[in-house]
Amino acid sequence: MIPTWISIVGVVMTVLSPLLALGGVFLGSYLVRKSDRELDTWRHREETMRMVRWAVEQILDGEDDAGTDAGVVTLRSLMRSELLQPEDYDLVAALTAAVAIDRVGAAAYAEMADTDIEVVEGDSDHG
Repeated sequence: MIPTWISIVGVVMTVLSPLLALGGVFLGSYLVRKSDRELDTWRHREETMRMVRWAVEQILDGEDDAGTDAGVVTLRSLMRSELLQPEDYDLVAALTAAVAIDRVGAAAYAEMADTDIEVVEGDSDHG
């Protein structure tokens, strides 16, 4: 005859083992999702900083107006982009103010900020 306590332990283990396995699956799923969110945040930040570096290089290079304009437009676009995270907004805004406005002038910067301006490429009539 099997002692009663062994029968109770067997029943408890039979009931608890699937519940423990399910709990492990939920915990693993939560940790993977959390890790994915952190990795996505890191990727967005890396891409943002890559674009900021490129824009600042274009503005500071100053060899041609098109590169300077592209840099300013890139910084302005980043400030409105979902790619830019709230923690990075102050940095990009300060860089835009320090580099773009000082480099191209406040008036030119304001013109680039005008949303009514339409950029047309390849139009030889407007040389």
